[in-house]
Amino acid sequence: MAEKKTMLPETERLKHILLEAFLRGESAPHMTAKDMVQELIQQLKPVFKENES
Repeated sequence: MAEKKTMLPETERLKHILLEAFLRGESAPHMTAKDMVQELIQQLKPVFKENES
């Protein structure tokens, strides 16, 4: 039997964040993880811009 590959804690946390967003209806079922990450980046850009000033 193949051993289960363990994920990095950051990867595991991101997986849970994306799953929670999907369950809350914040993402469409046809979205890929890449689409979700890109959407998250767009939503976080204003937060990081505020912190820079």
